[in-house]
Amino acid sequence: MHTITRPRPTGLARRLTVLIALTSLTLLTACDGESESSGEAGSKDVASVTREDEPDDGKKEPGQPAKAERPLIRPDTSEEEEWRLVQVYYDCLAKQGLKMAKNHGGEYEGTYKGILEQDPAKITAANKVCGGKEPETLPERAARNDPEYHDKYDKWLTCMRSHGLKVQATPDEPGVFAFEEGLPPESKAKWVKKCEAEAFVVN
Repeated sequence: MHTITRPRPTGLARRLTVLIALTSLTLLTACDGESESSGEAGSKDVASVTREDEPDDGKKEPGQPAKAERPLIRPDTSEEEEWRLVQVYYDCLAKQGLKMAKNHGGEYEGTYKGILEQDPAKITAANKVCGGKEPETLPERAARNDPEYHDKYDKWLTCMRSHGLKVQATPDEPGVFAFEEGLPPESKAKWVKKCEAEAFVVN
């Protein structure tokens, strides 16, 4: 099975987004062949990596303000808007001193491609400042606070499989999934978003 995730430091408790889950397949294609400052990050295909948030049980102390929602990437979010949201988050991490990979050449010249930082303490500290800027997808948000999440998630995977995508559930990483044989061709990749909308968007 080809589980599409970014290698991360052993023992790192919080998984940081590299390229926002499930809606970034075309952007990944655009980035193919672009160099990185370390030469290692991006050595695997990346479809999705999520950060483990604290569980949202709806409980808070009296007088405590409600937790602000992170920016949401919906199935109909444009590539341009998605890219902008990711860059806002990456820019914040860079300003906190994290080592970042940049794209070189093409229309994405100078933009951030991913996180190179290997120090868990630095990553944790940076995310305390920037965590609220990290975009999330509908499945990721539903995994935290939708009681019907598991039914919707199963519907999502069933829909993708019905259109020829070889995908597998990732129980340890709610809100994402793994491709079994690498990234699919664009003709099939479109069903990731379409099936996400069918499963998670409330009409």
